[in-house]
Amino acid sequence: MKIEKHHKGIRYTLSNENLCVGDEVFSIARGRCLDDGSWILHDFDFRDYMCGFPNEPHIIENLKYGKSKSEEVNTNKGYSPRECYYKIIKREEQVPDPLFKSSIFKSWIWVEITDKTD
Repeated sequence: MKIEKHHKGIRYTLSNENLCVGDEVFSIARGRCLDDGSWILHDFDFRDYMCGFPNEPHIIENLKYGKSKSEEVNTNKGYSPRECYYKIIKREEQVPDPLFKSSIFKSWIWVEITDKTD
């Protein structure tokens, strides 16, 4: 599943699809495990002290950690079902549209933020 979160002027796209060992993830989904091994989503919680979003990600260490659904994914900061963890797949910011040249009004566009590494 993909979700979107706006935080301090940045639009984040997050996904819990194709999680791998070593991925930086955030435990943002809240729900409960059922007796049949399935999981029900209650809500999303982006509070920093709960999940570390966006500056303190958890790192996946094991995808088959425990014997129960509640211990499915182990990270360097704990464990939860796979459905709880989301990784950032895109970050975007709004910038003035260079094609809109009115001096009275501005138009804004979303542009992907790319990390510049030298």
